[in-house]
Amino acid sequence: MKFFQKKLSAGNRILDSEHTKLLDIVNGIVCTIITKDLDAMSEAFDLLENCLCDYFALEENIARAANFDFTQHRLAHQNLLNKFLHIKEELMVRNDIFLSKADEKNYIDSLQNCLIHHIQLDTKPLKIILDTHFYDFNPDYVDVYKQAA
Repeated sequence: MKFFQKKLSAGNRILDSEHTKLLDIVNGIVCTIITKDLDAMSEAFDLLENCLCDYFALEENIARAANFDFTQHRLAHQNLLNKFLHIKEELMVRNDIFLSKADEKNYIDSLQNCLIHHIQLDTKPLKIILDTHFYDFNPDYVDVYKQAA
């Protein structure tokens, strides 16, 4: 999962860039699980939470500019954040971090699968709409264009 695959594309350069950033952060968390570095893990989860909140706002802005009803997708965002927070809580409560290889693999798979599920499945309805726009569609540019008219 170290590289962004075409099948993970949301149909928008800005969102694809954000997805790559989020995947990189999750990969960083995976490394902290493997190295059993609790402090770095906590910091990485905090970074993920902050970046997710920024990403959610950005995605909603793009969706709104593309005339996409974001109501259901907003629920998917909350669900994704809750899943990550639950995984973080479980790992922090364990505090011993001496996970069995099976538990380690389960946490890693859960982290990666949550994000990939969101990108591939939850974002699919938005991708259908974004595919009708240029890949470089940027609502900030659209807003500037509307103001100039």
